[in-house]
Amino acid sequence: MDSEQLKVFLAVVQQGSFGRVAEQKYVTQRAVSRQISRLETEIGVCLFNRTHNRISLTPAGKYFAGRAQEYLNNFDATVSELRNISQSTEDTLYVGYFSIFDAYIMEKEIINYQKTGLPRINFSTSEESVEHSLADLALNKLDCAYINHYGTYDIPHNSLYELVPVYSNEMVLGISRQNPLSLKKYIDESDLEGQTLFYYSNENSDFMRKTFTATLHKNSIKYRIERVSSIEQLMTSTALNQGIAYIPRGLINLIMQPDDEITYCHLRSKQQDQKYSMQLIYLKNNRSKALKNFVKSIKNGKLS
Repeated sequence: MDSEQLKVFLAVVQQGSFGRVAEQKYVTQRAVSRQISRLETEIGVCLFNRTHNRISLTPAGKYFAGRAQEYLNNFDATVSELRNISQSTEDTLYVGYFSIFDAYIMEKEIINYQKTGLPRINFSTSEESVEHSLADLALNKLDCAYINHYGTYDIPHNSLYELVPVYSNEMVLGISRQNPLSLKKYIDESDLEGQTLFYYSNENSDFMRKTFTATLHKNSIKYRIERVSSIEQLMTSTALNQGIAYIPRGLINLIMQPDDEITYCHLRSKQQDQKYSMQLIYLKNNRSKALKNFVKSIKNGKLS
């Protein structure tokens, strides 16, 4: 499977016809049909229902169309970034971040760095799960990454890493005003009985699930915990009283407009307090001058 096959597939999805795509690309309809058939054979899934003079996406085809477009967008962005790097005479720093919250802090710190008199850096950033970032740090694919230290978690070979706190506050529970719990100032663990708890992660992440469940006392309280793949979905689902969300106080106020349908409550947990700390993590043996200068800038102008 290559990018050209995906482009042909998406063109057929948009035009709804092999023939129209063939006309646009100045090839035969049979050639377009063969490319789609090869794609289906490679992935082992039927993408189109074919009837006389008509095609329509299968359910798998609809799902694949969204993923294919996302893949091509990421691929194009990666190629553009590679060209910028190849043409730059500056040192490049590869930075990973986990969420829109980390991205906000990262953005401010990069801008702060660019205002200093330190050597210029070409910043290359990527959104990844915490597990993904840790793996890329170990493989030297990333120089550093932003992660949320909340709850308890074990970083493999922890002694090899340096952690620099960059922001701290409290995790709170976002609750719909339709939920009677929204009237309480403090939420106890027993109040979570039978509730659905949302956490945000752009990728499937055992790390985030374990992090959130570690903040609760290990007892017989029964609740469901579900991943939500976007901040917008997290806030909408919460406002509609479909669940209770873990929210980083402070940062949520900086990146989103207040939602009058959601109130924020403190969680009183027997397990631990609800403080969180955004941190920059990197390997101690990383000798990058760009990393050294960036860390220096962060320590000198730490966000409050």
